[in-house]
Amino acid sequence: MKKAISWILLFFWLILIFTFSNQTGSVSTGLSDQVLSFLPKFIDSELLSFIVRKCAHFFEYFILAILTLNVCKNYAAISKKQLIITILFCFLYAISDEFHQVFIAGRTPKFWDVCIDTCGSLAGIVCMLIFSKKKST
Repeated sequence: MKKAISWILLFFWLILIFTFSNQTGSVSTGLSDQVLSFLPKFIDSELLSFIVRKCAHFFEYFILAILTLNVCKNYAAISKKQLIITILFCFLYAISDEFHQVFIAGRTPKFWDVCIDTCGSLAGIVCMLIFSKKKST
């Protein structure tokens, strides 16, 4: 049952990322603007919008790495191989996600978004490793 739940959560998150990428540019901007409405107005709104969007990329892939590694650890203890598989999977999904945006109105793929996604994945892996070590002590 634990394995099934891990897989379901991973697939749900992959679909969620795909759904966000499938939004047109104006819908995506509207979503960012909703988040911005809760933040203080002392920073330039364009800069704040940029920060919110890049943090969203980072967070999406932070969670994706944790969920991917969680699936992997259901089959064996966390190893270098699983860490490599996790980061490679997240990196390739980030590339496919950006490529997908070629076909969406108002969206453009960005190399730096793949970099931010990959950094989010690495941060998720590091957090998972720290959490796993604390849990085992």
